[in-house]
Amino acid sequence: MFKWISVCLMMLMCPALADDFEFTDLSSSPHALIVANADLVVNDKQIGLDALQKRLGQWGFEKSLRVSGQLSEVTYQIVDGYSAAELLQAQVEALKEKQQISPLFECEGRDCGRSVQWASRVFGQRLLYGQDNDQRYWVGQSTQSDQSIYVAYSAYRTESRQYLILQRIKLDSPSTE
Repeated sequence: MFKWISVCLMMLMCPALADDFEFTDLSSSPHALIVANADLVVNDKQIGLDALQKRLGQWGFEKSLRVSGQLSEVTYQIVDGYSAAELLQAQVEALKEKQQISPLFECEGRDCGRSVQWASRVFGQRLLYGQDNDQRYWVGQSTQSDQSIYVAYSAYRTESRQYLILQRIKLDSPSTE
């Protein structure tokens, strides 16, 4: 019950209720500090749709999606005792309220694979490395005319070192699985 109340409170602190909602923008939350951001064009970017695991000596995904388009990515450090995982959930719920979203994959904890591999191989940010049992990963796709892929990943190192990365990829052309 307490978790549900805290998720609802976080949704009120997020920019989610504004008409100009942007998935990667947590600027209205005083508990999310930007540590990195990027806006760039990606070509054939791989989006994992299952746990990141070592297969035949190589780290990778069994199922994935390859996309090209405009990537907006922001990495936040979550402070003041707030939970990166709960803020991830609040942002995903806010997105679902604003758009028609088809969830493609989600996992949490050890079901996602090794956190160190997500941090270094998938997102290229060492600071995202955290405890394997306290990570969350979510991928969704807009089903509206504005085709976008949304990615969210949260990592927990310590109480004061929690991170959340949010990505939006505006697709050049509709994706196929």
